[in-house]
Amino acid sequence: MSYLRSKRFWKLIAILSAGTAVFYLVFFWVILPFLTRQGEEVILADLTSKSYTRVRALLEERGFAVEVIDSIYKPDVPPMVVVGQDPLPGTRIKKGRKIYLTLSSYTPPQVPFPRVEGLPYDQVYRLLTESYGFSVGEVIAVPGEVSDVIREARYKGERLAPGTLVPKYSRIDLVVVRSEGLDKVPLVKVVGLPLAEAMARLSAAGLSVGQIRYKPNPSYPPGIVFQQYPQKAPGDSLSRGYPVDLFVSGEPPKQVAE
Repeated sequence: MSYLRSKRFWKLIAILSAGTAVFYLVFFWVILPFLTRQGEEVILADLTSKSYTRVRALLEERGFAVEVIDSIYKPDVPPMVVVGQDPLPGTRIKKGRKIYLTLSSYTPPQVPFPRVEGLPYDQVYRLLTESYGFSVGEVIAVPGEVSDVIREARYKGERLAPGTLVPKYSRIDLVVVRSEGLDKVPLVKVVGLPLAEAMARLSAAGLSVGQIRYKPNPSYPPGIVFQQYPQKAPGDSLSRGYPVDLFVSGEPPKQVAE
């Protein structure tokens, strides 16, 4: 007990305490940052829309690993361009970490062509362009009893059978039956006009107004028609009184309570 009260004992305790404090300071401020490389963090830049070859060279030059995990075809993007990254831009990362990239591919995916023969032209146009990602090219009119129905679809001059694999975003030509003697009027283009003027022009052309749908569109001021359906018709003409749907930029007008 006398030793525990001695100066030698408390001096030893003081030395041990000081040593412990020094150890923790060195560990947390020198050793741990070195092991975790906390001082080597960088903010990852936005790599999208840049050439994969250039991006890979820059990342590897700075000590990062690169792995391509997927490819997606985009018709408006050249092949071998970065279209996705993980981690996302702005993420703090340490050197040596692996960066995962998604690239634009050379070839579009193949999709089975739907059955379109005997269907109305407007239905087929919407099906091909909105559901399958095709574009409608030449519209070839042939005589027949039932007007504005599809007789056949063609790709690169060849008739398409249902189920045929076709590259997405391809241009499809349509053969459409046109009966004689029907009262036809020209299809009026009203995109870019105020709604009231668009309705007036359709009425003056002998067409009717179908559904009016409102949707915010940053490219058009409120109240302006930014899309119409149909926007393309066989021979650019429709039966008199045919309804044309209008898509208007902005929010629908509020109903005034009576």
